Amino acid sequence: MLSVLGYHQSVLAVVRRQDERAWAALHGGPEGDLGDALLRNAYRLEEDAHPVVHRAGRRAAEALGVVAEVEYFQVSGEPNAAYLHQAEPVILFQGPLLDRLDEDELTAVIGHELAHRLLWEAEDGGYLAVDRLLDAAAGDARTPSHYLETHRRWSLATELFADRGALTACGDLSTTIRALLKLETGLSTADPAAYLRQAESLDLRSGSRGTTHPEAVGRAWALKNWVEGEYVEELVTGPLDVDAPDLLDAVLLRELSRDFAAVIAQTEGLRTDAVATAAAGFADAPGVAAGTVRFDEPLTVRPVDGAPMPRPRPLTKATKRYLCYLLLDLATADPDAGDAGLIASLALARRSGLPGYVDVADDELGWSDKQRARFVRASEVIG
Repeated sequence: MLSVLGYHQSVLAVVRRQDERAWAALHGGPEGDLGDALLRNAYRLEEDAHPVVHRAGRRAAEALGVVAEVEYFQVSGEPNAAYLHQAEPVILFQGPLLDRLDEDELTAVIGHELAHRLLWEAEDGGYLAVDRLLDAAAGDARTPSHYLETHRRWSLATELFADRGALTACGDLSTTIRALLKLETGLSTADPAAYLRQAESLDLRSGSRGTTHPEAVGRAWALKNWVEGEYVEELVTGPLDVDAPDLLDAVLLRELSRDFAAVIAQTEGLRTDAVATAAAGFADAPGVAAGTVRFDEPLTVRPVDGAPMPRPRPLTKATKRYLCYLLLDLATADPDAGDAGLIASLALARRSGLPGYVDVADDELGWSDKQRARFVRASEVIG
């Protein structure tokens, strides 16, 4: 059985906690019966006339543990395949896709589609409920931006899960990537090894820019690394960005702010009642006790609700700039701290991996060149 991504697990936990009524309303079984509409508008691929489709389908279903009888239909259009979540699963092929795929590649494509069913049935339909909720939110102009970003990342994670279903179904990485390339490019032949070399030339851990699917090169990279036991969810999450958080990042940013404020308030030279009072304004975020994130080394953040995150997650320039302003606000909260407080804040910024802090402080406080040089030298003495 395929394991859902950590991103799916974390979003499910947060959505159930924050939107319990909406989640309950959308929690349920498959969509309504589309049988009549399909029979009127699509061509049913029966086994006698299309034995290869059904052989590939049985192989994929057996590999994934799908026991329901699958129906297959064909419509016109650009090459594609889609899963329709019915009581009896339906896979809809579009355009000349079937003409381009051999039986192994077709098995991979069907495995990708059937993996959607596995996800929607997991956790008693919980992931399907989240998917419905996020889809509904994405269509509402009043939806906050962090829900829209969650919808985007959720879609990316879902496609990575389905790609793993494709590989599980056909059992071969090259075949899976070749099928992906044929679908994405329209080519009749493709070189998976060359495509993986192309993927290695990119920094894909910086995150996908896709809206509904990761870029094909990222999907190929993620499959290869998944096979090798590597963590690949950076493709979904990217760095922590204060300008484009999702539901999980909104929690992380509150905790990050609270923890950094707590560290600042305990820094020698800034340990005053006024600074402590200002820092306490960040202490209303839920989560673990303040001060557990290390700020005397390059900044890292923890996962939400136990999602796996074995590597430190980088921060964008915008997030680091936000932390610089947080530090400056607290460093100037007590006028009596004076120059000593500013010098202490410069030292803390350097230890915390915030080299842009000196420019932020200079811009906001209007230091002279002489003042800036004196403050920087003094902070270097602190270490």
